[in-house]
Parts: sequence; structure tokens; C-alpha cells
Amino acid sequence: MNLQWGYKRAFLRCALLFVVGAVLQLVFGDFDNSFLRYPWGLILAINYLYLLLLVYVQGAKWKWLQQLSDSYAMVSSLTSMLLLTIIFGFTRQDPSTEGVIGALGFSRMTSSWIFIIIFFYFLTTLGVTVMRDLHHWRHMRVATLLSHVVVFIALASSMFGSADKLRVMVNMQLDRMTYMAQTHDGEDYELPFALTLKEFKMEEYPAKLYVLDTKTESSSEQFLLAEYEGAEAEVNGWQLKVKQSIDMAVRMPQSEEFMEVHHVGAVPAVKVEARNTRTDEKREGWVSCGSHIFEPAYLWLDERYAVAMPRREAKRYLSRIEIMDEKGEQWREDVEVNKPARVGSWRIYQVGYDTQRGRWSSSSVVECVKDGWWPVVRVALWMILVTAVVMFLTAGGRHFGPKKQKGA
Repeated sequence: MNLQWGYKRAFLRCALLFVVGAVLQLVFGDFDNSFLRYPWGLILAINYLYLLLLVYVQGAKWKWLQQLSDSYAMVSSLTSMLLLTIIFGFTRQDPSTEGVIGALGFSRMTSSWIFIIIFFYFLTTLGVTVMRDLHHWRHMRVATLLSHVVVFIALASSMFGSADKLRVMVNMQLDRMTYMAQTHDGEDYELPFALTLKEFKMEEYPAKLYVLDTKTESSSEQFLLAEYEGAEAEVNGWQLKVKQSIDMAVRMPQSEEFMEVHHVGAVPAVKVEARNTRTDEKREGWVSCGSHIFEPAYLWLDERYAVAMPRREAKRYLSRIEIMDEKGEQWREDVEVNKPARVGSWRIYQVGYDTQRGRWSSSSVVECVKDGWWPVVRVALWMILVTAVVMFLTAGGRHFGPKKQKGA
């Protein structure tokens, strides 16, 4: 019964913290972390560690302090964090404040009072646990000690260093050097390095052919994936078959035929044979999605319906950029989605391009992110790898201290 009540009281504490966070969110709006900017973030982090040490030392005298390091607090705070993370993960993250979700800050996880308070509570319980583990390190398993310490370092760094993270956008034009960026508020920001877009490359998925209703401007649910010549599928009562496919083509004026041309603005073109499955009536012609230079082409089936090709979806795209640092040194990097380039404490991420021009885009949008606490996080990530190795080596339950004698 005491065990059950211990968990009930611990989860009740988390529920009260949730309510407090909701009230603060409704009264004051989003949490402003600007007070954590350097050096205040570092100063507060050092004082926070000192307070955790005091909580652990004085825990034996004050019962309410002991509750921060018991198993009930750890389990309840961790469970609450996981639940909040799942909720935020299924909630669209945008600046909107409309509705109950927007008002409570669920659409803005990193600035939600609810998330910040629960996160801080979990971090505190974990921090007190780390203090206890370090105090009794000779009796601790290596993997357990390292896992607690590493997670605490990573989470504490992300919290106290959150205000030092700077994000700016750079719109690069082909062969034009730029060192100016824009913040999310639209203000100009001068980068400590210069960027030049040398080349933009894109790979696209195969073309999809739909039957288009020109009156309602709606497309069929079924489609033909034009992966290869000879591919066929039944779409809205028509058997479509790929007779010929050209990746880069143009249609000359006064001509119905497409010819292969490697030129800016060239379009994918597919010659399609369409057969009505009920009447056996046949149609044949070229279909293309068009580009910023050439108009799209349709294969008309009757006065209302036609075979159409929408713009092909991007499979992979990258920007080949030239970087020049403050010392005048230059080098080239390929920047892709989830594959950023690095310049000191800056990371350069691919985020966009000219969607109207597609693979012929002469511009590219990258996001430059500076994280002053990155070295600390990097050490924590390496320590996670070391922890995994230690877990494997100490799977038998080895401890730091000397082995116990039998019968001792």
C-alpha cells in the first residue's frame, strides 16, 4: 500500500506541475529564455550544480528533499517527460496560438511553460541521482553511472545553452558571394564567413501519370508510375502504357513530338498509349509536366478527361557551396538535407530552393545554426558511445570496486 501511495503522490506532483505550467502559459504567454544568454546561462548552470549538491547533502535532514531522489520521483518525472514528448511529437509545431492546443503552447514545444517545468523537474531528479551515484561510485556499476552522467550533461547543456543557439537564413544565388543572412524576425545578420553557390543538383522520383478531370480540376486516385518503358496500369477505366520516356526533352514549335535535349528548362516527357477498357478505344500522345520555360503537355482522352503529369517529386537535392572564412581560406562542401557543412561552431543546413524552377533552380536556401554549447554536447555524445561499449563489456554486472570475497 505504501508503494502504491508513493507512486500516486509522485504522479500527483507531476500533475500539479502541469497545472502550474498551464496557468503560467495562459497568463504570461510563451517562455522567454533570453535571460540564459552567455554568460548568464553558464553562471546559472554552475549555481544549479551547486544547488543540486546542497539538495543531496541536506537531503538527510529534510524529508521533502529526499523525495527528489527517490525511485518514485525518477519514474514519475521520466514517464511525464515521455508522455509530453509524445504529445508534442504528434502536434504540428508552428507559431499558431489559436485554439486550446495553441493557447497551452503545445504547438511550440521549446517555449511552452508546461514542457519547461516538467523538463526542469526531471532534470533536477536526475541531477540529484547523479550526485548520489558519484558519491557512492565504488559501489556503482560502470554503465549505470556513465549513463546517468552522460544524459544529465546532454540535457543540462541543451537547457542552459538554449538561448545561445542562433538560427539565420541565407538565400544564395548562383556564383554570387554573400555573407549576409536574415534572422527569423527579418533582421539582417552578418556572418563570420562568406558563402557562394557553385552548383545546385537534384534527383527526382519517376513521373506519375494521372487521369485529370478538367472540369473539377481533380486527379484520379490511381496513377501509373512511369519507371520504365513498357510500364502499364489501369487508371479510371483506361489502360495506360508507357511507350517511350525521355528524362530531358523539349517539343519544338508546330510539332507534336518531343526530342531529347540537354538544356536549361528541359522537361521529362512520356509517350503514352491509353486504351478504354470498356470500348477498346485508343489514344496515344506525349505527356509532360512542363517547366518554368515550357508549357505542360496533356493527352486528351475526350472533351473532359486527359492524362496529366504533375511536377516530379524531389528525391534528393544538394547545394555545392564555396566557403571562405575570416582568414581568407576557401573550400567547397556539399550541403544536403540532414547532412550539414561545418564552419567552426556553425552548421549549414539545406532547407530550400526555387520550387518553380525545380532542378534548374539557380538559388538555394540554407540555414546557418550556431550553438555555443556544441563542444559540451559533442563530448556528451562521445560519452554515450563509450557508455554503450562499457555496457557491453560489463554485461555480467561488474563494479568499480574490488571483487567481494565469498563468505565475506
